Amino acid sequence: MKRLWFILLASLTLVGCGTKLVYDNLDWFAKQYIEEFVDLNRTQQSLLSDSIQAATPWHKQSEIPQYITHLDELMSIEPREFTQEQLVTQQNKFRQHSLRLFRHFTPSIVEFVSNMSDAQVEQLMNEIRVRHIKFKRKYAQKSEAELREVYRQRLEEGLNEWLGDLTPSQLQSTELWAQQWKVTTPLWSQYQTQIRVELTKMFATRGDKGALQDALEALVYQPEQFYSAELAQRIEFNTDLAQRYTLEIIQQMTPKQTQLLREELQDWREIALELAE
Repeated sequence: MKRLWFILLASLTLVGCGTKLVYDNLDWFAKQYIEEFVDLNRTQQSLLSDSIQAATPWHKQSEIPQYITHLDELMSIEPREFTQEQLVTQQNKFRQHSLRLFRHFTPSIVEFVSNMSDAQVEQLMNEIRVRHIKFKRKYAQKSEAELREVYRQRLEEGLNEWLGDLTPSQLQSTELWAQQWKVTTPLWSQYQTQIRVELTKMFATRGDKGALQDALEALVYQPEQFYSAELAQRIEFNTDLAQRYTLEIIQQMTPKQTQLLREELQDWREIALELAE
């Protein structure tokens, strides 16, 4: 269900169909996404639609104002004065937006999963397994140098989207970042295997809603408990590395980049205001 947050964010950027229209029909988008994994019966479709539609007033009154406040805060940031403490604070705020959505939908998720049939569980697990295999095959033949290049390209593409063209010093920062990044791709494949094991256990408890909720919350709130020791170590290193270079790149932002970023954030703010009406 956390994925619904990302569906919402993606829907906000759709061009030509009207963000208000998309937001008001988010239940349809959610059903389309979920049915990529498992076929839903009419009762389950109704449960999904009802839970999303019932959440709309709460989301408009409680969540969207928090998004607007956060966007105002982001627009007020002076890049050259941005600190490590501020970066960590902003990262935590973004995470909390997702977690609040998950908490709100947890009862509906538990109700939904508890009513899945054995055939649906098997279909879902097969689809997850296929996607994990595709991920593994996609990167299996790539060397560490190639994986670092993929990582560097993703960094630059993400930064270009928000800042526009990067300066030579920012490009150098992304290059150094990618060179020092500890490759985790094979370890993520191992983690995916472990997650399938945990999901199998979770579905086995779906007749007990209390146990089901505990298992679900463990997967969402404490995913690190399922990391291998090596993956946990590399994630910790890469997290520190990302914070260091992210801060460096932000502090190197030009006035033009700052203006572009604020204009982008202002566009999101206007979308949020429209959705709150």
